[in-house]
Amino acid sequence: MHVALGYSWFATAAGYHWERALLARGHRVTFVGLGHEARPGYDSTTPIDRIVEELPDRPDIFLWIDPADRYFPQGIERLSIPSACYLIDVHIGGWRKAAARFFDGVFVAQKDFVEEYAQAVGHHQVYWLPLAAAPDVHKDHHLERIYDIGFVGNLAPAHRKTARARRLALLAEGYNTNDFYRHYPPAEVGEVYSRSRIVFNTSIAGDVTMRLFEGAAAGALVLTDAVANGLGELFHIGQEIVVFADDGDLPAQVDYFLAHPAQREAIAAAGQRRVLAEHTYAHRVDRLLETVTSPAFQQTAPLRAGHEAARRAARHTVYTRLHMLDALLDEARTAGYNPARRLWSVLPCLARRLLV
Repeated sequence: MHVALGYSWFATAAGYHWERALLARGHRVTFVGLGHEARPGYDSTTPIDRIVEELPDRPDIFLWIDPADRYFPQGIERLSIPSACYLIDVHIGGWRKAAARFFDGVFVAQKDFVEEYAQAVGHHQVYWLPLAAAPDVHKDHHLERIYDIGFVGNLAPAHRKTARARRLALLAEGYNTNDFYRHYPPAEVGEVYSRSRIVFNTSIAGDVTMRLFEGAAAGALVLTDAVANGLGELFHIGQEIVVFADDGDLPAQVDYFLAHPAQREAIAAAGQRRVLAEHTYAHRVDRLLETVTSPAFQQTAPLRAGHEAARRAARHTVYTRLHMLDALLDEARTAGYNPARRLWSVLPCLARRLLV
């Protein structure tokens, strides 16, 4: 299958894992997303329908991968081929509901949001597609497990007052850990987890994170907070991963599994087997393409048709949230706004750029 793949490229992007999984599965991939110095691509204002039309061979589908990072495909409603999106951070980004209305197929990483997005989009081609691990990156390097606790993740200023930051500080005080606060390039993530007896996970907003799959794939025991979003369907709790109840229970769980290495290693091995058998990006690629190639799948994105005003409003929401100032200005000029109204329309975006 020929997939036109759009995402904002960087080495740790989920889209990059998807691209490699598509290629490994024997599919043809044409990158049509936002390029960077290390990866040629297109700028954020080139309409995707024009890009696709000018390709030597017509793709079978266009796939957009979240997180967006100042990239959303302009002109997507004019595509003649089917479109799909994979939305990861649905638990924290309501603007994605506006973005989803441009796509024929909507895949969300968190199970509890499927019906919410189906209602927002206005069709039922909305599916749960959990996150995953990349076994060539998130693997057991068979290193000495020198860390009691391992963690790699986002500790941006916005997260410094969350339960994640509080719990990591608690663990750092009492156990031997990696440096939670440094940046790890992709090649080092699997190494950190391969040096960890326990990989700690705590969600920001009740989400099932990548870390669950990545830590288990590396052969560590995954210890996570108890969340919904289908966690119990993805793993056998207590047999493949373990959960803690609250801050008071967290050190008790850590102490128990550090003191019982045979039990810890058995659960870790079971979790690793589950991930490699069911939860890799290759499995997610297969599921998505099976869905979009089904005879029942239709080009049914609500914003393919309807009033331009609805499309313009949805684009304004998305462009503002993604700080896409140039796209907003283009939109305002196309709509024929006078200079004062153009300025007014981009003020929220300008404010976000200055304050976020």
